[in-house]
Amino acid sequence: MKQQTCAIAVQVCKAAVTMEEGKQMTQSIPIINKTMELAEAQDQWFFDENYQCWCLEDVLYTSKATTPKFQRLSIFVPAPYMKEGGVIDPEGCMNGFTAATAPVIMNNNSAGYMEMPHMWLGGPRCFGPQYLERGFVYVTCGNRGRESKDADGKRCGKIPSNLVDLKTVIRFLRHNAAVLPGDMEKIISVGWSAGGAMSSLLAVTGNNQNYDSYLEESGAFMDERDDVYAAQIYCPIIDLEHADLAYEWMFSADKENESSPAGPAGVMTPFEEALSARLSDSYIQYFNSLGLKNPETGEALRLNADGRSGSAYDYLMARIDASATKFLTKLEKGELPEQYSAEDYIKGNYTYETMAPQSGKDGDDGKDEPDDVDLLQGHAGPGVALNKPPVGGPDGDLPSEPPTLGNMLSRPPKGVPTPPPFEPPMITLQGKDKSGWLSWDGVQAKVSDLDTYVLNHRRRMKPCTSFDILNCQSAENEVYGTPQQPSVHFSTDVAKAIESLKMQFPEEYGTYYPAYVLALETPPRCASAADRAADDRNASHLGGAGDTALTRQKYLNNPLNFIGTEEKSDQAKYYRIRVGASDADTSFMIGMTLALKLANAGKPVDYALVWDKPHCEADYPGEMLDWIESICR
Repeated sequence: MKQQTCAIAVQVCKAAVTMEEGKQMTQSIPIINKTMELAEAQDQWFFDENYQCWCLEDVLYTSKATTPKFQRLSIFVPAPYMKEGGVIDPEGCMNGFTAATAPVIMNNNSAGYMEMPHMWLGGPRCFGPQYLERGFVYVTCGNRGRESKDADGKRCGKIPSNLVDLKTVIRFLRHNAAVLPGDMEKIISVGWSAGGAMSSLLAVTGNNQNYDSYLEESGAFMDERDDVYAAQIYCPIIDLEHADLAYEWMFSADKENESSPAGPAGVMTPFEEALSARLSDSYIQYFNSLGLKNPETGEALRLNADGRSGSAYDYLMARIDASATKFLTKLEKGELPEQYSAEDYIKGNYTYETMAPQSGKDGDDGKDEPDDVDLLQGHAGPGVALNKPPVGGPDGDLPSEPPTLGNMLSRPPKGVPTPPPFEPPMITLQGKDKSGWLSWDGVQAKVSDLDTYVLNHRRRMKPCTSFDILNCQSAENEVYGTPQQPSVHFSTDVAKAIESLKMQFPEEYGTYYPAYVLALETPPRCASAADRAADDRNASHLGGAGDTALTRQKYLNNPLNFIGTEEKSDQAKYYRIRVGASDADTSFMIGMTLALKLANAGKPVDYALVWDKPHCEADYPGEMLDWIESICR
């Protein structure tokens, strides 16, 4: 195999990519490998006494890095599998695994489709210790994102760059398998939110040639594979083309929204109510067009015209009921930290702690608008507090641009103390009476209906529209941008819905519709894989401009396009999907549709909603780790 060097990338790091910590403080990005051959970096392994593991940190995983700070990884290995000097110990054993058989957990840190760093043990968003304690090898990696810029200031992180980076990581690990503990045939992808999207895409697009031109450009080892053995998928933000439709279908009864990255808190205007109704109706048509079936009975799953009946609606409600049932059962058995009964929970006779509301600022329209850091909090995750770095102006000595989540979560420069664990401000709230819509007979829980659940338990988070938003300023709008145009509209369905309201709302039509024309005029994708690959290269050479490039971006970013279709991929053997039953970042139908598509294609899928969990790694302690052990023995 051809050796790759990263000397050029290291030079770019030192010349153009620095970390800014307050006033006039910069530090070169640490990179421990001089080439892509980890056999030449064995002297860089060190032992962490606190976590009882061997560590190889700050590894550049591509010799063609455009944003080296975010194209690094770290590897953590349980103590028994290695010796001093980075030597594998073939005799070491832990929890029934050895250095040759231990599964490799690849935990991508993707959030909000942004550029994100790899993590360190004890750092924010790092889940490594739980895996190490079970004898698993743990890999944490960063990736480019929608706001990434190279050393020349050119945008370089639009779709599918973040997925391509993760595929590049897998190929890098396999290229170095001879000097790394862990079974590289048992790589398990883990991620939540946009990371859940990436985990699902890694699982269903293994070695798919649609990505070859991107991988070659990124410096990936083209003679290695990027398929994974299994995928843990938490709260995936996928099927963005139809996410607005699904969101309005689920939250149609709620006309108010919270502050979120999609916009300030507010109440729907008459135009937005009409638009919501059109999108909700369109979702019914879209879902029914998928031809999904109940995996257990084979019954066709469909939504009736009212959107609140039909076999698909019943299937979703059964999943919600099962979520409540499991929670209340665990509560009654004393298996949860909460110290109250199921009856007290339903009646609201309890208190609970939650993060205090974020402070906001008044916008031009008088609405309370969260500041930039507050908006990033949702992407950071529950319990991850973000410090607000100082921001200056063009003549000052502080950064003039708002902070990025990736920079705020990056490890402090060498010599700068790691901040102590910061507990986010919490408040204590009284539980609410749920007896009007949640019943429990000691064995089975029952939720009365979806609209009552939404209005009384998990209100709408986002406005209408919520993904391809009207002002073209959402994370998803930026995801599909180009080097020349940072944000673009992408939803043909939203465009058509606005067009259908032309006569009823001429002013709003005139304001919003022209910007959606690009999405409406997007042509169908190329017929053959070879043509699509050529189209990818051409679009890249043109700077990503043009309708065809947008079509390809959308296609490559949607895992549903690769499940049960003619696409040729080496797909994962096992899938586990968990979504918080209090997650309002996207519709419940998104994760459920992914699970159904996989199951209908004959894939083993473990899918569930997790009661009262928000948009996070929604799970009960230990269950995911038990699942990994069960599929790796």
